[in-house]
Formats: sequence, structure tokens, C-alpha cells
Amino acid sequence: MEIDHVVLAARGKTEAEEVLDQAGLGVARGRTLPGLGLSNLVVPLRHGQILEVHYPNGETPAADAPPLLRFDTDALDTHPAHTLIPMAWLVVIEDAARLRDLAAAHDMSVIEAPAEGPEFPPYTLAGFGANFERRFLPCLIHWPQGQPVLDAPHRRRPLGITGIDVAGPVGTIEDWCGGEPDGLRTLPGTSGPVRVTVGFAEGPPVTFGLPE
Repeated sequence: MEIDHVVLAARGKTEAEEVLDQAGLGVARGRTLPGLGLSNLVVPLRHGQILEVHYPNGETPAADAPPLLRFDTDALDTHPAHTLIPMAWLVVIEDAARLRDLAAAHDMSVIEAPAEGPEFPPYTLAGFGANFERRFLPCLIHWPQGQPVLDAPHRRRPLGITGIDVAGPVGTIEDWCGGEPDGLRTLPGTSGPVRVTVGFAEGPPVTFGLPE
């Protein structure tokens, strides 16, 4: 069971691009996230895995928007010396029926999201919102047409997410996902994702997030 992608918070686009470039990673695409007060950068890794970086864009969130901007701002204010702080993670479920079974068993919401352009196909998302209170829980995602195939000007070839540290109870996470996600290491507490490590074909891995 693989991690699909990890969402990280940044203070701004320039800072995020600088940190990614230092790691040897390029950006495939970015867009404004409607109504959230956030924009994003999408960094493809391998086999559809991505890092998604959120940063404030100066717009006021819609009155009924989920509190993603506040979550990001609070984390960055709490850790002023650090950049690209993991905020959320998603686990891919290959079988659509399995995703819906897990959603029903755990009273998860299910969202059918449309394509975001020709290179970013539609997807089914379960658990969004439930992970606001229990930040250690991932969203579950299914790609009925396959995961995105994106290119980016990387200076080093990423091998994908090799590990994620999450402060949360391992049994609850495994029950929620229907198994143990690859690369998961749980830590004491319930605050959620703490750091994520990306491996490369050339040179050492890079860890984004808070130091150990």
C-alpha cells in the first residue's frame, strides 16, 4: 500500500521553489486553489507519486472554505525556522470498491473530483474533513483513469517517497487504511505528519519537514 502524495506548507512560491531546487527537484505545474486562499506547486516523483506544496496567495478564503490556510499558517508560525512542513498525506487505493468499503466502515466522506486539465485526471477522495480533527489520518485516493503522469525539470532523478514520519497511533492508521502504508513510521502524539523523505537515484535522500 503506497503513499500517493504528501501536502506541504510553504510561506510563498519563491521560498518553496528555492528549497525544491536545492533538493534537485523541479515543478511540473501549479494553480490557484479556488476559494481556499492558497495556490499550489506539484512535484512529480515516480509512478504517480507527488509532493504538493501549498502557499498563501493573498486571496481571502471563501466563508465556507475548509481551514487549510489556517492550518498551514499556524504550522509555519509555530516553526519559523523551517520550510516545507508536511500537513497532510494521501494513500492510494487501487480498487474503487475497496475505497468505498473503507469509507463506509469509517463514516468517511467521499468526493468525486473532476480532472484538473489533461495531465491531471479525475479522482475519488475519501476521508477529507475527518482528518481535520485527527490530523494523523491520511485521505484515501483512487484514480479511475490512472495516476497523473507529469514531467518536471529535475536535476536529480527521484525514486519516490521512501518514508514518512507521522505522530499518531499505528493501529488506528492501519485500520483506517486497511493495511500498513509503505514507509510509515509512527511517533508518539497525534499531531500528524512530521517529515517526509524522498530518495534519489543519484546522491543522498532529502527530508522535508521538522528535524528529528
